[in-house]
Order: sequence, then structure tokens, then C-alpha cells
Amino acid sequence: MNSAHRNTSFPMIRGAVMGPIVRALDAGGLDCNALLAEFGLSRRQLADPYEIVPLRRYVEAFELASQLLDDPWIGLRLGRETPLSELGPAGLIFTSSSKLGVAIRRFSETFESWQSAALVDLSRDGEWPMWRYRIASSDIWPRRQDAEYTVSSMCHMIRLVCGAQWVPVEIHFEHAAPADIKPYLRMFRVPVRFRQPVNGVVLHSHDLNLPLTSADTKLASLMERHATDLISREATPNGLVDQVRDLVMRRLAREKLVISDIARDLGLSNRTLQRHLADAGTSVREIIREERQRSVTVLGEREGMTNSEIAHAVGYTDATVLWRAKRQWSRG
Repeated sequence: MNSAHRNTSFPMIRGAVMGPIVRALDAGGLDCNALLAEFGLSRRQLADPYEIVPLRRYVEAFELASQLLDDPWIGLRLGRETPLSELGPAGLIFTSSSKLGVAIRRFSETFESWQSAALVDLSRDGEWPMWRYRIASSDIWPRRQDAEYTVSSMCHMIRLVCGAQWVPVEIHFEHAAPADIKPYLRMFRVPVRFRQPVNGVVLHSHDLNLPLTSADTKLASLMERHATDLISREATPNGLVDQVRDLVMRRLAREKLVISDIARDLGLSNRTLQRHLADAGTSVREIIREERQRSVTVLGEREGMTNSEIAHAVGYTDATVLWRAKRQWSRG
């Protein structure tokens, strides 16, 4: 068994995975911009597929989209429509591997380049091999749509490389069964079990040896290197102060910095976050001030940057607000 237990601090996911949700909201005629804004996101921000999005916001947005569209099966549906490019290098590694077992294992090992804080592996403990997926943070709940989207995506990928006739042995979900399970049976064509320890796809042993006609060893090696670089570059800081600083740096120019939002993304209450930071001799406000001051200094050294541009880059409305902040900093 190749088990991958990921770092659970500051769970994140890449902005590319929001693509299917955005398209579904647009197709349903809903105000997608307003929904994104509710979660501190924007189309401009998500235009970069590598953008870091707090996993909690993504999961909550997915659940709300299901409710607003009155589509309890949106996760299942989008999973079978998702382009592999939106799964990042792990998706390309999957299709370019030599055999299905190798593809699933490599996909699981590089999954962290696109989403952290998850258990993702190919288990061989029992009679049947099983690809398993579960968000490690138990307080991110409900998460039905994410689970069904991810499992549906895996089956979709396997059918892309093995043929539409491929079926697993069973499908497992950690959440309770809805009143109507017929859509699951139509999609997967095998028994579906609910209230399981993990979400997963149970496979036949011989499936792992199926050759992939899309195999490309050079592309697989290149994407593995890219995924490894991404994982290393985006390694989450271990200390809470560093995690808060990391969040602040990422959001400085993109959204209003609200303490409650930062606490929520870290899986903490306001009081708990502020107490821990106070014990460390700092606060969210102090960290924001430090990061703004540092960014202003760096940007001020760039040729051609106006005060107005610098102000917007650090989250201020205009140059006047920046000037006032500088005066306050100089007073200590």
C-alpha cells in the first residue's frame, strides 16, 4: 500500500478546480460573481489556474452551488465532464503512465500539487485494490459534492484510458445515502456503499495491469518534476504565525482581510486564533501591518511604480490612505 497522509495545516486547493463550478453557475443563470465574492473569491483571481484557494471555501462554495442550482447530483455530473487539464499535472501524469496501476499510484503521489490536507492512495490491504480519497480535516463538513466530484473524476479518467465499458467493483462514500440512489447506479453501474470510512473506487486486481494507449514516459517524467516543484514551492508553514503570514501575503491585494475569514480557513475560532497569536507576541492586525510595510518597501524600490499602484497592490483604496499608513508606521 502506498499511503499519502498530507499536511493538514492551512488546507488549500488550486483555483483551476473552481472552473466546473463557475461554468455550472453561469449555465444556470445565477449571479456567479456574487457567490464568489461571498467566499472572498473573484473571476480575476481564478483566471490563474495555480491560484491558491482555501480548501474550506471551495468545499462550502460547492455545497452552496448545489443548493442554489437545486442539483444534488452536481458533483457526480461535473466529475465526468472535467477536462484533465483542470486536475493539474497529476491528471496529465495519469494519462501518460504505462499501466492503470502505475497511473493511479502516480496520480495519488502528485495529488498534493493540486490539493493539500487529504488522504489519497492506492490501498492493497484487502482482496480488492482500492483508490481512496478523504479530506483530512474532519471539521470541513458537509463535503458530499467534493467527494462525489472526486470519485466521479477518477472513474471518468479510468474510462478515458480504458474505454467507456470499464466498471469498478464497488464505489464507496463517507456520507449518508440520499433518498434516491438511482443516479449513482446509472453512472457507476455497480453497487454503491455509503457511510464508509473513506470515499473510494474498488477495482479488480487485473485492472491494475491494463496498458494505457496514451502512455508517454517523457511527458510523465516532466509532469512529475513539475508536480514535485509545486509541492515544494507551496509547502505550508508549520507554525501558526507563519500560516497566518502566508495567508495574508497571498490575499493582500485581492480581498478584504477579515480576521474571521483567516480563522475559518485555518480551522480555528476567532478567539482561539487570537489567543494563540497573543501567546506568540503578535496578532492578525500586527501581521497585516508588517506584511503591508514590507510590501510597500519592496514595491517602492521598483522603477515606475506610482504611489497609487503601490497602494492598490497592498490593499489600500488610494495613495492618500497609503500616505497616512506610512506616517503611522514612522511614528512606531
